[in-house]
Amino acid sequence: MHAATDPLRARRLLRDTLAGVNPATAPAHPLHADAATLLAELLLRLDQPTDAVPWATYAHHSMCHLHGPTQPRVLDALHLLALAHRRAGHPQRAHHLYRQLAEHLAATEGPHAHRTLATLANTALVLHDLGHCHAARALLADTITTHRRHHPGHPATARMTHHLTRIWRDCAAQGHHHDQDT
Repeated sequence: MHAATDPLRARRLLRDTLAGVNPATAPAHPLHADAATLLAELLLRLDQPTDAVPWATYAHHSMCHLHGPTQPRVLDALHLLALAHRRAGHPQRAHHLYRQLAEHLAATEGPHAHRTLATLANTALVLHDLGHCHAARALLADTITTHRRHHPGHPATARMTHHLTRIWRDCAAQGHHHDQDT
């Protein structure tokens, strides 16, 4: 695809494919859902999250209608939608979507699966975005512990730990007073 070498051309081609498709009202269609997914991903890479949200929404709703709520491609589309909302500055909506994704992943892949735990870590980051730093730290600390136990040596554990440290620093910089055990 042109996305890696010429993202603006890729965006134009995808928009041409979706010409006449209103993401708010269009019926589910497999080709349009795939094109909407690619366009939303590309728009996020181009740092246009607000433009990505309607296409990610259409892609998720369309794929969910076509395949059911827990098919792997639908879960990928749900993750994309949560990410688009987070980057667009809609943390409440992103929180809801990440929680929904975590529930689906726990049911389909297991509560200790890497993707489930990664989604819980993202949920914690969104909680922090919402200003719920104690809940964010507690969830992220628990997630790190579980991830370390079930996926020893996985590099994501170090990234999660880095995020937890960043949250602690942010709390200290803002003058928050929290118990030191979380």
